[in-house]
Order: sequence, then structure tokens, then C-alpha cells
Amino acid sequence: MSDVSDAEHRATFAGILRAWGDALVANDPAAIDAFVEPGWVLVGTDGNAQERDGFLAVVASGELVHTEMSSELVAASVHDDVAVTLARGVSAGTWRGTPFRDVEWSVDTFVRRRAAWRCVHTAIVPAVVD
Repeated sequence: MSDVSDAEHRATFAGILRAWGDALVANDPAAIDAFVEPGWVLVGTDGNAQERDGFLAVVASGELVHTEMSSELVAASVHDDVAVTLARGVSAGTWRGTPFRDVEWSVDTFVRRRAAWRCVHTAIVPAVVD
């Protein structure tokens, strides 16, 4: 049995998501990379899968620029050294010069590596806007 409470897990992952969002808004590939595993894969709202190196390359080139990345943690489930989070948030910026602003759900799967949590998979789907 873990000595860490659900509230502590939620606080940990809310902080990770906030810091990761800050790295994305900074458009800093090295800072973004600190949150993901080498095999990280992102499935975006367009249904396409993007591997880590490709994602970091479009950030580095300026093709993808984030001006906003916010998320509200809805759930965090921790199972030993694996965790899954569900968050709802906003992603905004430009893609190849075209502005975007998406309200989305994000599901992230994390693994614990040397006492740090790093993401292995992200799936993003559009959220219904009320």
C-alpha cells in the first residue's frame, strides 16, 4: 500500500501538467523533452500519431508555436510506477503560421523513472464547449 494519498497524487500531477504547459508555451524543445520518455507518442485531435522527435522538431523549427497551454486535472490514477491522468484544457498558438485555439481532453500515461514522472503516451481529443 502506498503512503501517498490521492490528494498528494493529484497535486503532483497537477503541478507536472502545469510545468509541462509552461515549457510548451516557452516553445523550448529541451524543456518539453524533460517531461517525456524517448519513445513518447502524441495522438493529436487530427487522429495522427506524432513521435517525440518529430514533435520536438516542429517546435524547434517554429512551425508549431504555443501561446497558451492550460489544463485542469480531472483525475490521476497511480498504479505503482505507472500513472494515467485525465485533464481538460486549452491549447492555442500557430501551426505553420495559422492560428489555432482548441479546447481539449488529454489523457497522459506516465512512468516513474528515478523518482521523476515522464510521459510515454498522450492522446488528445476535442472537448465539447458549453
